Amino acid sequence: MLDGRLHRPPHLYATVRVAILAGILFLSGIGSLIFETLWLRLSGLSVGNSVWAAALILSSFMAGLALGNAIAASSRFRRWRPLHLYAVLELAVAFFGCTIVFGLPLLGELMRPVWQMLWNYQPTLIGLRFVLSFLILLIPTTAMGLTLPVLVEDPILRRANFGRAIGFLYGSNTLGAVAGAVVGEAYFIEAFGLRGTGLAAGLASCIAAAIALLVSKRDGDTAALIPERAVPLRLDVSYRPPWRLLLVSFGTGAIVLCLEVVWFRFLRLYVPSSSTAFAVMLAVVLAGIGLGSIVAGAIHRRSARLNQLLPVLLLLAAIATLSSYLFFPGEVVQTRAGVFDVSWRQIGFLSIALMFPVAFLSGILFPSIVAGVQASVEDRMNSTGITTLFNTTGAAAGPLLASFLLLPSIGYQWSLILCAAGYALLAILVCERSTWSLRRPIGLVTTGLCAALILFFAIFPHHRAEMHFAHASRPYETDDQGRLLAHVVKKVEGASDTLQLLRRDLFGEPYYYRLLTNAFSMSATNPRNQRYMRLFAYLPLAFRPESEDVLLICYGCGVTADAFLRGLHVKRMDVVEISKEVLQLADFYSGINYSNPLRDPRVTTFIQDGRFFLQASPRQYDIISGEPPPPKVAGAVNLYTEEFFSLMNSRLKQGGIATFWLPINQLKVEEAKAILRAFHNVFANASLWASGDQEWIMMGIKGPGRKVEEEELRQLWSNPDTGADLRGIGVEVPQQLGALFVMDGEEIDRITQGVAPLTDIYPKRLTDEPWDDAANHRFALIYLEAPSAVQRFLRSPLISAIWPETLNKSLESFFIVRQTRYLSETIGSNKLAELDLYLRHSHLRMPVLEVLGSDGFRLAIAERVAKESQTPPLETMPDLIAGALARRDIEGAIRLLESEKDRAVFSLNDTFLLTYLYCLNGSVEKAEALAAANAGSIRKESFVDWLWGKLKNDFGFHPPW
Repeated sequence: MLDGRLHRPPHLYATVRVAILAGILFLSGIGSLIFETLWLRLSGLSVGNSVWAAALILSSFMAGLALGNAIAASSRFRRWRPLHLYAVLELAVAFFGCTIVFGLPLLGELMRPVWQMLWNYQPTLIGLRFVLSFLILLIPTTAMGLTLPVLVEDPILRRANFGRAIGFLYGSNTLGAVAGAVVGEAYFIEAFGLRGTGLAAGLASCIAAAIALLVSKRDGDTAALIPERAVPLRLDVSYRPPWRLLLVSFGTGAIVLCLEVVWFRFLRLYVPSSSTAFAVMLAVVLAGIGLGSIVAGAIHRRSARLNQLLPVLLLLAAIATLSSYLFFPGEVVQTRAGVFDVSWRQIGFLSIALMFPVAFLSGILFPSIVAGVQASVEDRMNSTGITTLFNTTGAAAGPLLASFLLLPSIGYQWSLILCAAGYALLAILVCERSTWSLRRPIGLVTTGLCAALILFFAIFPHHRAEMHFAHASRPYETDDQGRLLAHVVKKVEGASDTLQLLRRDLFGEPYYYRLLTNAFSMSATNPRNQRYMRLFAYLPLAFRPESEDVLLICYGCGVTADAFLRGLHVKRMDVVEISKEVLQLADFYSGINYSNPLRDPRVTTFIQDGRFFLQASPRQYDIISGEPPPPKVAGAVNLYTEEFFSLMNSRLKQGGIATFWLPINQLKVEEAKAILRAFHNVFANASLWASGDQEWIMMGIKGPGRKVEEEELRQLWSNPDTGADLRGIGVEVPQQLGALFVMDGEEIDRITQGVAPLTDIYPKRLTDEPWDDAANHRFALIYLEAPSAVQRFLRSPLISAIWPETLNKSLESFFIVRQTRYLSETIGSNKLAELDLYLRHSHLRMPVLEVLGSDGFRLAIAERVAKESQTPPLETMPDLIAGALARRDIEGAIRLLESEKDRAVFSLNDTFLLTYLYCLNGSVEKAEALAAANAGSIRKESFVDWLWGKLKNDFGFHPPW
């Protein structure tokens, strides 16, 4: 006797079945999306993270899905029950998905001999990477492509309206992907690592399979085999597929994925390029598609009725594409320069405003197209398969079209306009004659939307893009008072990023440049940055002066490259940069003594991911230096892991040296320690170096290293080229190089005890949370305080092994200068007391310039401008005064200050400085007269009390009161 449930109303049973299968597909969506993100992340580690490599991996993923869809479009599985087959497919996804997650990290090491053998045959290498990516992902992605088409063959599901069922099922699967995107990024990866997250994704797929089997078992004999009566799709002469609908499926898939790339690129002008931001943006797109599909299922009664609305939906999508961009509320985001502090709520709000309307309409479109194709093909699995095949194929083409054609050639704004036009053309393609009849409501609506869209195109403000570029560059163009500091000289929309090159002028001449990637400052040539960037080169050149072969990973503005090429024995330098646009900007820089390093015949450039280059290149180097994007920028974390440092070590010659950036001012203290732990796990002879800031440099030596003789070290300063460069960045004598020391491997071991290293499998040991400036300052100050820093230097076994002991005399004064400059920059200082310290207790030039707000670059420009006029321009006077004091030309500085006074531009601070200089020069009477003459404008406060007291004690000065 049949189960009593068979006596329920068929439509009710079918509705319950749709709900159960929707829940199963929700779990499947969670697992599939998590697997997809993990595969893309891990494949990048094995075959590279360049734009081309990422495109190859994504194309491989989509190709596998398309293959599954193609099988569903043209095949029959007569000996399988749909739920049984679905369960097998989910188990295949779980098993092979986890196998890939666990196996991909090993692939790079296994394939290294092959990569190196094919290094000189780049086209073959690219082809092999594509084939390898495709084969790795083939089975699980094919299974993923089959799941939905197989599930719609469920016999009981046949009692439900097909359009309604496909809408709910596709929507639930997509909403599951939303959950996978959010939960995977926000919790699983941090808590369990990539392998644990892979197991969680496999568990979700297994649970979906188990529920499908339980449902099938409960059905018993009522769950028939896949019906024999339906004829599978056969593309022969006697059959005409619904080509227009299939082309619309292809077009909408291509446009949505193209838009996704363009949207993400555009939003990076407003939100940080972090993994959390990408997860939120992806979740919004998927949520729009999922909710749209469910709405389509809820309103679908007859496929023909909703099919008539396809032109309307496509026209609405075109209008939404333009209007969501035109009315984008970017003004609500106030981003501080260089800080990852835009909340996920703001990211979500901006993403919804820009992407959700079109994504929602796309979600309605897909089930409607499937239902229309099913009315022609009849077989549910075949119709779902072929529609999804065209849609997935279009989706595979969309990102390639956007990344390599549209964005580099016409930019994001025209790409959006072109996508809107694409929707309009698809609407025209799918229209029937009756659609344009003004006697019918659908005709009136379609005509009205067409007119509105034409008007939109006609009045669209094409200057709108400049407003969004300006939002990204404004924090770097103006100061806190809104005064203009810099201006944009070049904008480039490349294959992977939007670049803006800013120039700050001083006295009408170029002072420095800043390179913005999207909304983040990636590199700059300002004096502060030049110091640590050039030290990436001079530190290893000092301790391995015989170095001939150099590898530089990440070019930036070319500062480090320029320093390396000054090396006395450097014969070859390979530069690896992931963005060809960055290298193309090298000719746009100009200024004092600038020459494009890429024009040097010793330089060879490679447009490649630095990690894959280390895997594939067969060369060995004396020095490898890396200054990649900040660790918290999306995709950069894998350039700071233990596995990456191990690759660096493998490409070094014995005794070779690696230097690498550690910006502790952009990390939490524990995150900086995790990177340090990873670096020291690879380099036993690891050390940390820094000037008076938080831009620290990790240095690792392969092997024990060797002691450098004093004469070898001094060659860097005696050589006119390198000596001038070192003095220009404030490292004026060899002892100052030693005073950059922070800690060695023993101290790294001590402070990282119990700290897990940053690894490929646990990338979330670097969070997306903002750093704590106060905690970073406390941590840095421990190591920059002079007395303890000197003792660490003298007691360090590494320093004893590599540093000439003859240079240890008078080191403490240089450590004191570093500490003083650090405190002055972070918490402020009594500038006059600091100046007194430098003038009377040091022969260094640069600290004097810096305490007076100048530097070597400013001074050179000011002196050149002053020589070209009979009277130095007033704006150059502060720098000229600072330059005279840096030369210890006290009388010259006094004359310049007196000249300012005669020209009636004398400030109170100038009064204090001149009073001090009169005393320092032995003219106490002039100091007393100057102080007395200005006594009425001088208020009694702590600084004035200090100054009068100091001048009285040191020089016998008599204060005016």
